[in-house]
Amino acid sequence: INTTRKTKMMFARSSKVSSLVNRTVTTNNLRLLSTVDAKENTLYQYAICPFCNIVKATLDYSQTPYNAIEVNPLNKKELKWSKDYKKVPVASLKGEVIYGSAEIVEGLLTKHNNDKELWPPSEETQKWTQYAMDDLAPLLYPNLCNTLPNSYKAFGYVHGVDTFSTVEKYSIQSIGSIAMYFAASKIKKKRGIDDVEEALSEALVKLEEKLKGGSPFLNSASTTEPDLGDLFVFGVLRGLEGLPVHDKVMAEFESISNWYQSMDTIVKEQKVGTA
Repeated sequence: INTTRKTKMMFARSSKVSSLVNRTVTTNNLRLLSTVDAKENTLYQYAICPFCNIVKATLDYSQTPYNAIEVNPLNKKELKWSKDYKKVPVASLKGEVIYGSAEIVEGLLTKHNNDKELWPPSEETQKWTQYAMDDLAPLLYPNLCNTLPNSYKAFGYVHGVDTFSTVEKYSIQSIGSIAMYFAASKIKKKRGIDDVEEALSEALVKLEEKLKGGSPFLNSASTTEPDLGDLFVFGVLRGLEGLPVHDKVMAEFESISNWYQSMDTIVKEQKVGTA
């Protein structure tokens, strides 16, 4: 594998988002990898990681086939080939290894750039991709893992991972949930959050107000298809499916719920073979 460390790509949070959006982002570019066999594209992930789900939403919508490999968060044996970098997401796109959600999306968009333009740069796209990565995603773990029972429930996803042994599944759920509970507490302290539920609600109010405007997508100029802003926000929220936080968001925010259901249908219709 030709490993390329993308440590200084175009994303240092806001600057990364800005540079990605200022690319010529096109549906054609997104789908240039769609004829590649799934074996040539691999995503290493945690199922509940919001940044992994941003990548998955973009891959699914772009009709890019890929193998999704669940990483054991305790020993990360699936990433043993990566000596220096043990975080997720990590993707291998046709043999090129790329680290980090924004860098992976950029690699997907530009790996075979033919300069065809269907999605022109947009301030709104930049605003909502940045919102997804900087405002919304960091609030998920503190809400998912705000108590030890909730954290344990959030890690229940491991029981659906066929590559984990029974011992691994229960070890990950037991030990991993405790570790993430304390990690979530650190995130809360770092961001100066007193009430994690209130912080998430305030972030979602911004999204709800935008979607009340009547536009089917976050970019008001787009009436026929979503753009990266929609995919990033949708990806973050999709990672919550099956958990109480997801149900609560959908019940309390009508416009978000309607938009989410529409996005879910659109992305599922686009999605092709994923292992």
